[in-house]
Amino acid sequence: MCAKKLGQLRLINALATLILTSMVLEAYSQTWPTKPVKLVLSTATGGAVDALGRIMASELTKRLGQPVVVENRGGANGNIAGETVARAAPDGYTLLQTSGGTLTTNPHLYPNMPFDTLRDLVPVTQVGLNPLFLVVRNNLPARNLDEFIAWLKVRGGQATYGSAGNGSALHITQESFARAVGVSATQIPYKGAGPALADLLAGQIDFVWDPGPSLAQVRAGKLKLLAVAAPRRVTAMPESQTVAEAGVPDFDGSSAHALLAPAATPRFIIDLINHAAISALQQPAVRERFHALGIEPIGNTPEQAAAHIRAEHARLGRLVVDAGIRLE
Repeated sequence: MCAKKLGQLRLINALATLILTSMVLEAYSQTWPTKPVKLVLSTATGGAVDALGRIMASELTKRLGQPVVVENRGGANGNIAGETVARAAPDGYTLLQTSGGTLTTNPHLYPNMPFDTLRDLVPVTQVGLNPLFLVVRNNLPARNLDEFIAWLKVRGGQATYGSAGNGSALHITQESFARAVGVSATQIPYKGAGPALADLLAGQIDFVWDPGPSLAQVRAGKLKLLAVAAPRRVTAMPESQTVAEAGVPDFDGSSAHALLAPAATPRFIIDLINHAAISALQQPAVRERFHALGIEPIGNTPEQAAAHIRAEHARLGRLVVDAGIRLE
């Protein structure tokens, strides 16, 4: 068979599969959902998890034909929300949306995890990639990452940075950065990224690895953005180099927000939610709202999401052990 005919055959098969899948999902959608769906968020109101969760709840409501109701269950770095959903009936009516750290870092920090993140939850899709932005006080004498590293070395560990607490993404990213470039700094732990950012604006600390709220202050000229901890440049700040581009190879402090269901949830329900979520994430208006938060939309298959979560679980586990990170 010639290459042209083979290509045509593959295209026909792909289209047939797509049509069949759509027909099957349409048939299943007549039986699920028949009542409101609860979307449990792993943080209190405010912040990226809450903002993304409310966007997705609104969009899923439009596509599933039933209200998707948000319930904030903050605490224990997301473990409270995770356990709530892991212990829920596997019928698709209780879902979890959380940042990556709940799934990939917590198992290595909490000696008595109340659930198994890889066994007790099944990924539906990854919603968005949340980079961390290296932001410094406006009067700090560094204009780029090289100058910042040189400044840190001169300070000899006296520089201060804000984190959202021991074991938070902000803490782990700085530990990884410090090991990569041979510097040190003193952690000032806060009860969230917001208070850390407030003290940075007040000049009480020197820098933070911020998940996105700092961008408005950067645009207003009140803070300086030196680099982005992400695998590629982000839409919100396309002119800003990644840390890797700036000279620290393979450095990545981003994490992926994920949508999950209890293990043993029927596959047809997972597929229905996945289809609805990806449809939402493809909408220009939704993508614009994500980009405004500094987040890159994803939308992948359950298998792709699971593979990424497992890989990050292993990578961050090694980092936590090597850096000696402990909860206090």
